[in-house]
Amino acid sequence: MKRIIFLSVLLLSLATTSVFSTNKQELIPTDSYVYASVKALYSEVGFAPPSLSVPWSVGELGDILSYIPQEKLSKQGKSLLSEIQDRFTPREMIEKTFDGRIGFEPTLETYVHKDEEHYQLETDWIYNYDSRKPLIGIPIEIFLTDYIYSKTDLAILQTRNSKNNITNITDSSEIFSPIFTWNNPFSEAFVNHIDLNFPEKAVIGLGSGRLNLVIGRDDLNWGSGRTGSLTIGDHLDYYDFIRFSTFHKNFKYTYLLAGFDSPSWLSTSQNSTSDEDDDTTVVDDNLKMYVAHRFEFRMFSNRMTFALTEAMMYQTSTLDLRYLNPALFYHNLFIRGNSNSTLALELNVNPYKNLHVYGNIIIDEVPYPGEDQTSSGAHPSGVGQQYGIEGVYPLGKGYLSAFAEFVHTDPYLYLRDQVDYIVNRRIFNMESGFSVKKNFLGYEYGNDTIVIATGVDYWISSILSSSISATYMLHGETNMDTVWSMGPDSVSKITPYDDPATADKTIEKTLKISTNFEIFPFYTATSKHLQNLSVMNQLDFINHTNKDNTTGLNTFDIQWIFGINWKL
Repeated sequence: MKRIIFLSVLLLSLATTSVFSTNKQELIPTDSYVYASVKALYSEVGFAPPSLSVPWSVGELGDILSYIPQEKLSKQGKSLLSEIQDRFTPREMIEKTFDGRIGFEPTLETYVHKDEEHYQLETDWIYNYDSRKPLIGIPIEIFLTDYIYSKTDLAILQTRNSKNNITNITDSSEIFSPIFTWNNPFSEAFVNHIDLNFPEKAVIGLGSGRLNLVIGRDDLNWGSGRTGSLTIGDHLDYYDFIRFSTFHKNFKYTYLLAGFDSPSWLSTSQNSTSDEDDDTTVVDDNLKMYVAHRFEFRMFSNRMTFALTEAMMYQTSTLDLRYLNPALFYHNLFIRGNSNSTLALELNVNPYKNLHVYGNIIIDEVPYPGEDQTSSGAHPSGVGQQYGIEGVYPLGKGYLSAFAEFVHTDPYLYLRDQVDYIVNRRIFNMESGFSVKKNFLGYEYGNDTIVIATGVDYWISSILSSSISATYMLHGETNMDTVWSMGPDSVSKITPYDDPATADKTIEKTLKISTNFEIFPFYTATSKHLQNLSVMNQLDFINHTNKDNTTGLNTFDIQWIFGINWKL
């Protein structure tokens, strides 16, 4: 009798496992509405935000949603929670080990602006290249058993480069300078203006339970900053990376390896990762890699979260596996010649429901107590600070939110004499050949910057989203091309730095005002195809005093973007 009961329980267990067989490894894009929505739900019940290292998997999202006490949610909150759960239901894999889907996402966007003389570059636009949509997007997703997920985004879109942009990404561009353009990549020969650097997303996610491993290329974002992240921001086109994470109710651990193009890859004819370029000049930095581990804690009945990120930029001609140890303390490696370590601290507090206060600090270089800052060998400080407050409140059928943020970065943050936090991306174009796009790995606006930003958003999930924001920025003369130096003169530099020796250069002052509105006009239609049609409108105003740190160069521009997007 006992044997019969045992076999019955075993068969029932196996049957139950089969019925509920699901794949939870799908990755949620970093620009999804889900992240702001879940943060709003957490704020509404008096919780500090959930994990701020994204993208999440569907499994992690389900875990995060399971901790929300639904009885504390408003009517809008309950509706939003139900919608998110329905939209991101894990893929059922009952009686099959393979499933997939191919999407079709055409978009028509137009770009109009006033000043084509002074606003010719990607950095002159709020709605920059990374924001612009491809003419046709073709996402391909694959689900293999319960444990493997893959996504690749194929795209037909304009290249950053054009015939006016032959050797250097900072030259004027046919895409950004004309008064009127649109996202048509076939304006000349068939392939001349097509971006051949796709896909910008190509990932494989593997996982089970509370473990997740992602390998590939995708956007990443760490932190609560509204104007950017001090550590890992989504202003880069993508990251090539390996990421391991394990998530729990009060703790999350993430280990990240991200690789970048060699700093020596500057020749338009160079096409090798070897230690010798095409001119047979020996280089010793063909490998540049970001290594980081991040610890996130929840405490005080979910009122507070604390995150610590220790990382290093590793740059050399050979890979030493000893330095990939995820349990290592990178600051104690003492390999200054080919690494640069940083330490980031993030604190998020919900002092009262519907309110979120945060502070983020990154330390690249800081004098130890008693260090002589007057000596010729004194190191300048390299610290970034970011403080903000957000409020979100259910209103009507949606949510109204507002924020204010302050950011301060030292003149020598992200810079160092041998290894810095400036990363290259080589870009190929049939018409122009190779060029290099440089970015800070960290805060998008880089070093020597003070930023004050504020904004108001209102959104109704799956129906509309709208926002208005204003940003005022001071940027000193120190930038990514500045050579790191030591001594009292470097130590005494204060943000924003105005070099008294350069009369033609001074502090740049920038004011940006942006309004955005997106609506799904057929959200009540019975056809899902019509429901997925959206219309977007954005109007931006930019005013520069001493543009590009050039004394007396005062300019402004008005930029209008209109788009229609459809998803099959």
